[in-house]
Amino acid sequence: MDQLRKNTKTILVFLLPSLIVYTIMLMAPIGGSLVISLFKWNGIRNSKMAFVGFQNFLRVFADPKVALAVKNIAWYLVLSLLTQLPLGLLLAVILNAGFKGYKVFKTMFFVPQVLSTTVVALVWYFILMPVGVLNNILNMAGLQSLARMWLVEPSSAITSIILVNSWAGVGFHMTVTYAAISAIPDEIMEAALLDGCAGIRRVFHIIIPMIWNSITSCIIIIVTGIIKQFDMVFVMTEGGPNGLTEVPSTLLYKEAFRMANFGKASAIGVCIFISSVLVTIASLRLAKRDQIEL
Repeated sequence: MDQLRKNTKTILVFLLPSLIVYTIMLMAPIGGSLVISLFKWNGIRNSKMAFVGFQNFLRVFADPKVALAVKNIAWYLVLSLLTQLPLGLLLAVILNAGFKGYKVFKTMFFVPQVLSTTVVALVWYFILMPVGVLNNILNMAGLQSLARMWLVEPSSAITSIILVNSWAGVGFHMTVTYAAISAIPDEIMEAALLDGCAGIRRVFHIIIPMIWNSITSCIIIIVTGIIKQFDMVFVMTEGGPNGLTEVPSTLLYKEAFRMANFGKASAIGVCIFISSVLVTIASLRLAKRDQIEL
């Protein structure tokens, strides 16, 4: 028992610097946002802060722009989960086959991960703009009927941004799931083949159950990343046209730095934080299942 207490003290000593940094850099700003959300304030130092209670939250819930932003982020979340993780897992399974040139294949899909999100967004903006690369290719191929204003039309604007974000994120989930698949003992794979479990059956009955913890981690990363999504949307459309591609974080930015309404912006930030926590907990519960020991 004494040894355990000594170890606990040692652990706490080593954790203390990180805990201090975490508190200053993350917990303090969250607390500050919660306090500011209860005031009407223009963000200027020494200017008057009028206490309004929960009025900022009521304004957020009554704002039709917020409702559209929530709808967009919900679609963003669903489509991202249906594209990033399944495609990443599929690529990981293909890579695990160890075909000739698989390293080049892996590098190709991982490249977007080492690029800045701003760079990726700008490249795809010039591809998807009305006179961009994609429409020019469609016109040259005689497929003018398929050309459209990808980032302007209601039927394609937010979906185009989501697919670009998925394209950029697939490489990460491919790498994570590939590492997990590579850790599965060869004996298990060989036994599955001997039992006639091959192809798609092996993926669903052997690979997915044995890498479920890694899949759960990928789900959490996608969920938390999407809820606070900002840079991809802001660079490509700034939430336009007419708020069509608005998401909560872009609304937060505009309320704070364009409308000088830091109280309402902080209320949006608090809602984003609470939503992120709740959705993460829900994702963990939905993804929870018995772990298979290797």
